Amino acid sequence: MPDHRLRRGHAPAALVLALATAAACGPAEDAATTSKTGSAPAASSAASAAPASNGVEKLDGAAILARARKATASARALRVRGTSEEDGEKYAFDFRYAGRTKASGWFRNGAQRVEIIRVGKDVYLKGNKAFLKTVGGKSAVQLLAGKQMKTTVKSAGFKELSFFTDSTAIFDEAVKAGKPWKKGKAGMVGGTPTISLVAATGDEMQVATRGAPYVLTVDGGPGNRIEYLPSESPADIRRPPAGTVVDVDGLK
Repeated sequence: MPDHRLRRGHAPAALVLALATAAACGPAEDAATTSKTGSAPAASSAASAAPASNGVEKLDGAAILARARKATASARALRVRGTSEEDGEKYAFDFRYAGRTKASGWFRNGAQRVEIIRVGKDVYLKGNKAFLKTVGGKSAVQLLAGKQMKTTVKSAGFKELSFFTDSTAIFDEAVKAGKPWKKGKAGMVGGTPTISLVAATGDEMQVATRGAPYVLTVDGGPGNRIEYLPSESPADIRRPPAGTVVDVDGLK
């Protein structure tokens, strides 16, 4: 089976480097509809009854990032969704994570769309016709349409897509790409007060200053945004039915 890349020579890891950060954490409150301001939230008569700050706004950028990383490592469940535009290409993704080794979601690059499930080291991919044509032309469409392609996280041909199933790897890669992260202004995301971190690349991360110091959003300019949504319990992620699976690593 030929290697697959979303456009030859154009790795989807570029999306990660530009935008995707902290993909193993989520806000303590519902961020399904998020908003951000450049200044601290207005005071209210109920302020005295509001939960206490977690104190990260008093730290420098490096310390805030360290606290966010620790919170990320302890997160059990998360949904991450985002969009990106790069060199005229449009990308979108939506993933749910249950711990370090279970993930389920989809990734889209233009007309190509692929659903991805990870359980342990096994990865299952179910692509549309546009995606399958890049895998192996018309023959791949005939053989694999409607099927789950089974591979592993170590498969060289699909490692760029498997990367999205490892939330910790996404976090580490993006943080490295954006160094140094400096403390910015106070703001608000979905009712949760935040402090921003601004990367050398210009990307801006919002970290909760109430509850656990989760990353709530990342903005990388027009068309480039990631949102983190909480989940009360880990997603129910299971292997697809055996009758739908084709082990592509065994195909020549």
